[in-house]
Amino acid sequence: MLLAGAVSSVTGCSLVAGDLADDEVEEIPAALLASDVGVTEAFAEKATSGLSFELSVGVYLDDAEFTESDLASVLQIIIDENDLPTDDIELAVRDVDGEAIDLESMMERLVPGVVDTSVYGHVTLTTDGAREIIDAVEAGSS
Repeated sequence: MLLAGAVSSVTGCSLVAGDLADDEVEEIPAALLASDVGVTEAFAEKATSGLSFELSVGVYLDDAEFTESDLASVLQIIIDENDLPTDDIELAVRDVDGEAIDLESMMERLVPGVVDTSVYGHVTLTTDGAREIIDAVEAGSS
């Protein structure tokens, strides 16, 4: 396994067997489309970076509004459907006009310091950070 990871970091392609060898993660988009968040299109891709895996998720909405409850739902779906051995999630959400939703401000308001990086509407956070956001939204709605 260590050799496969070393080779994949040199060649840029994954040699991991089974589902991890696919670039696309079908379960996450399917679950997002089936949710009541108002998702019109979704994608999830995985990649390797050295010996680690990265998960990138994109969501397109049928509305301009994206609430904290919607954010918690999206994050819960990603956590529930993710089968990668990764702790990092990159997420981008776009409204009906294709404009990026300001996830960083929303996430930081809920849990300060939770966003690892934010570039061009894409935020990166850990799975634990996503769980903290979900807990904060649930605590605020009780």
